[in-house]
Amino acid sequence: MDQLAPLVECVAAQHNADVFYYAGDISPEGYESITRCCITHTPTKNACLFLATYGGNPHAAYRIARALRHHYEKLHIFIPRECKSAGTLLVIGATSLIISDRGELGPLDVQLSKPDEIFERSSGLDIMQALYVLREETLGTFLHHLLSVKGGSSITVKTAAEIASKLAVGLFSPIYAHIDPIKLGEIRRAIMIAYEYGQRLDEYDHNLKLGALDRLVAEYPAHGFVIDRKEARQLFNNVRAAEPHEEQLGEFLYHRVAQPERSMPFVDNMTNPAQHPTNHTEDEHETIQSPEPKTNGSA
Repeated sequence: MDQLAPLVECVAAQHNADVFYYAGDISPEGYESITRCCITHTPTKNACLFLATYGGNPHAAYRIARALRHHYEKLHIFIPRECKSAGTLLVIGATSLIISDRGELGPLDVQLSKPDEIFERSSGLDIMQALYVLREETLGTFLHHLLSVKGGSSITVKTAAEIASKLAVGLFSPIYAHIDPIKLGEIRRAIMIAYEYGQRLDEYDHNLKLGALDRLVAEYPAHGFVIDRKEARQLFNNVRAAEPHEEQLGEFLYHRVAQPERSMPFVDNMTNPAQHPTNHTEDEHETIQSPEPKTNGSA
């Protein structure tokens, strides 16, 4: 741990900032810990947040970002490794992003509980992609039958269309019957939560590029899709690689202090650790959501 203090001091001096580390689920408990870190001493001008998370509660992500921006003029967020889902929502509120060579963000798609499964969750993108595939297959089937019935016959286009329509409906209506409109409404509301929070957080420094929020919410094909530093530069205006001392601090925190698998997050102001009894152990709460497999980004 003797290596930690000089690295923290170097980053703090460079950015005139308090240096925070947050590892674990984005949760209300994490928000409370961040709030206590902010109010137990006189803050410096800026904040540097090292963030490692697989995601969590979007409402907590919004409140964490708002709390930090309330107490600090600028917020620089460092991504040493994984920062997924609600973690990506949180970084929209940052002044700048510093992403290490192995750092990665993820899409803002919604995670939903699977029916009759306590520990498993599915992506809202799965259902939306299924609807898209069904729509394309239904249209393709209709056109195929229309051309097959009409081609080389004296049947009118209207009659051929009616026959093709009945064939397509008969084939796909049993599939559509399994779609729960209430679940679709739930997904739509959750998507709008991410979108509305993202818009509000972007008002601080307008770090998102035009159309980036739409891409993050709905246009990536999978929840675990890797958004590395190169990809992040297509979404955010202010993104850079970590400098050697920042990279070293991020690796130290990730490997020696805490990792993102924690359901009860580790939260600390590294520039003033003595004042913060806010670090929780894994034994305090049972993990509800299994983390995704780790994937490495490239830049």
